[in-house]
Amino acid sequence: MKTILITGGTSGIGKGIALSSLKKGHRVIVVGSSLINGDIFYDEAKKIDAEERAFYIQADLSSIKENQRVIQEINSRFESLDSIVFCAAKNSKEYTETKEGFELTFALAYLSRFILSYGLKESLEKSENPIIINICGSGMKGQVNWSDLGHKQKFEPQKVMFHSSRLNDLLGVQFAQNDTVGKIKYVMYNPWGVRTPGMMEVYNTPLKWSFFKLFSKPVEEAIIPVTDLLDNPPASTLSAYRVHKKLNLNMGSYDPVNAKKLYDITNELLEK
Repeated sequence: MKTILITGGTSGIGKGIALSSLKKGHRVIVVGSSLINGDIFYDEAKKIDAEERAFYIQADLSSIKENQRVIQEINSRFESLDSIVFCAAKNSKEYTETKEGFELTFALAYLSRFILSYGLKESLEKSENPIIINICGSGMKGQVNWSDLGHKQKFEPQKVMFHSSRLNDLLGVQFAQNDTVGKIKYVMYNPWGVRTPGMMEVYNTPLKWSFFKLFSKPVEEAIIPVTDLLDNPPASTLSAYRVHKKLNLNMGSYDPVNAKKLYDITNELLEK
């Protein structure tokens, strides 16, 4: 039995992976912001006789302090982790700032994943074959906006979402560089179009949504490659996929110089 942590595991891809993992007999820890959704998660686990292997931690992962609390709770309650799947994200329609002064999408879809990746590293290393899967739009073309990482100067919902994917690609690259133990497999995974409620906020017109539905897939289909990776982690410490296709890490999206630059900037932001 594996112990799997899933952020954003009460809806969309995260929920699909959580329930699939419970059905396979694994222990699943879900982190989400809603107590109501936590109760729903427990009810669904009970229906498949998995309530003893289901754990819910209520936390606002757009908060640095809440991420730190989650790390402490997981390290105190569980001996080790076998897998982490990052799914938590929110596609805001307008600029929203957290109490700690960060734009919400940047804080939830990138900063949280940075903090949890490094904060739970030792717990993962206690496992035999640990893996982190970062669900993002990996391998997308485009540049990092170094002058406005947190979108304070200009906020465009769709561009902000894509920008967080570029940051997560660089997060994975630098994590692998920093990981001198080399035991954890870090995977950046692009599901490439999944029909989830959150995507309606991005494709927010009937025409765009209709076009997206035509070329996207349901959650049940989208999670299959992810659960396959959880069952059989890749051999390399760093990899990226678009659905089943393995992506070339020589692409500009995975530039190691930019990865180190982002790592240093992120640490400066967190220290402040």
